[in-house]
Amino acid sequence: MTRSLRSPFRKLGLALGLALLALPAFADQAADVDALIRQLAPVETQQESAAPAPESVEVHGKRIWIVPYHRVDLEVYFAFDSSELTWRAQQDLTALGHALSSQQLRPHRYLIAGHTDATGDAGHNQWLSERRAEAVVRFLINNFPIEPYRLLAVGWGESRLKTPATPNAAINRRVEVVLMLPVESNAPVAPEVGPATPPAAAAPPAAAPEAPLPGTITTDKDGKVTITW
Repeated sequence: MTRSLRSPFRKLGLALGLALLALPAFADQAADVDALIRQLAPVETQQESAAPAPESVEVHGKRIWIVPYHRVDLEVYFAFDSSELTWRAQQDLTALGHALSSQQLRPHRYLIAGHTDATGDAGHNQWLSERRAEAVVRFLINNFPIEPYRLLAVGWGESRLKTPATPNAAINRRVEVVLMLPVESNAPVAPEVGPATPPAAAAPPAAAPEAPLPGTITTDKDGKVTITW
């Protein structure tokens, strides 16, 4: 009986074809990771000299400082009116996870901010944006070597629309990743003030004239002579 070699070669060809098709996807993801690292890494450039100054924001009752120049807006897809990440959202967040766990970004902290459009109740939008930001942080921490303290989730609801002129536009529904300043820099630097000049020391009191020794002769201004024994 003659066995056909077509089937094994066909399977091998199919496997090679699938591998070749996957190569562009891996290349695209690597490019996405590199782009995210370049955007989020706090590397000083000539362009940055004209960048916006750090911004002070209040998060969970604490004031922090963020660097708007080092930020990215991501379209993260959730189920309707839900904080559950869709499969597509998880795929889109994979590049961010690789970037945040890279050697270049590992020393830094980031604010993960959820945004909504202005459709519906503002209070509900605020609540939903908070849950979605927390869902993104959980996904990143659970799937990548990222320490929890490096990511801070916050929901801003519809208070920071990307396109205020079109408040219901889909572009307003996003997740924002922003570089946070180090803890020691999370306050404006007060001008240096030198130590206060100490007050001049008071002049020591004049020493009392020494008493004449016994058996000495003294003469006052009137010529009176006094002998002390």
